[in-house]
Amino acid sequence: MSTAPDAAAAPVSAALRGAVFHYIRTVINGPRAIREVGAALAAAPGERVLDLGCGAGGLSTVVPGEYLGIDLNPAYLAFARWRFGAPHRRFEHRELSELEGRETFDKAIMASVLHHLTDGQALAVLATLARIVRKRLVVLDLDPESANGFQAFLIAHDRGKFPRPMAAQRALLARHFDVVAERRFAVTTRIAVHTLFVCESPRDSRQ
Repeated sequence: MSTAPDAAAAPVSAALRGAVFHYIRTVINGPRAIREVGAALAAAPGERVLDLGCGAGGLSTVVPGEYLGIDLNPAYLAFARWRFGAPHRRFEHRELSELEGRETFDKAIMASVLHHLTDGQALAVLATLARIVRKRLVVLDLDPESANGFQAFLIAHDRGKFPRPMAAQRALLARHFDVVAERRFAVTTRIAVHTLFVCESPRDSRQ
């Protein structure tokens, strides 16, 4: 008996699951988070950008040049390829460790990733990013200190179990990058507050 219909349906089913994630997040956050990340990143057309934990790929729209989004969720990647795929954009199922020694980037994005990592895991990830990112890392994450009742509920039920105060986030980032700017902002819908950090590679690593 042929399994071709099931095989053909699998990518569609995965993309639909990714679409649900993307559009729910879009409704909750509105467009402000994307604008804030784009302004902080300030990517030029000639720069290569890595998006670590790219999810459904929404932040790829702030990168005018070559973009690589990596994630471990096939459903998110299937939707990202369908919705945001372009010749200058790649969405790949890869571990960050696979890139070291193979690819380098001018800038990188790490959005809504930090609260999924223990301190040890976060430091290992940041150490790798410091070796493969030449200029700038933009980090977006949850802000449990500014959470209202609804955001506190979301944080409590998030799959990421390591939300940190802003100072603790900064302390981790500062172990491997120069934190040159930081702030909080409320998303368009006012439902949630995020932290945003602009980190530069240490001067000695750029010389």
